[in-house]
Amino acid sequence: MTSEGVVVDEAVRAAWDSYRILEKRTPEKERRQAQQRVQAARDTYGREEVSRGAVFLVGVLTAHIIGQPDGAEED
Repeated sequence: MTSEGVVVDEAVRAAWDSYRILEKRTPEKERRQAQQRVQAARDTYGREEVSRGAVFLVGVLTAHIIGQPDGAEED
């Protein structure tokens, strides 16, 4: 995996952790751990990369929920 791929992976993980922080059903201990991981990702890669990861995650989840249009081929 390239260093760019690692950045994307970490940014997406931070985006998921951001969701876990906001989810009311997340236990307090897990919420604190997620906050620490998000902060570490921001410190390492920057707020912009973490935001980019969130946009990517939302796009992937939206495509999964909506599905591909009829006749579209997967990449």
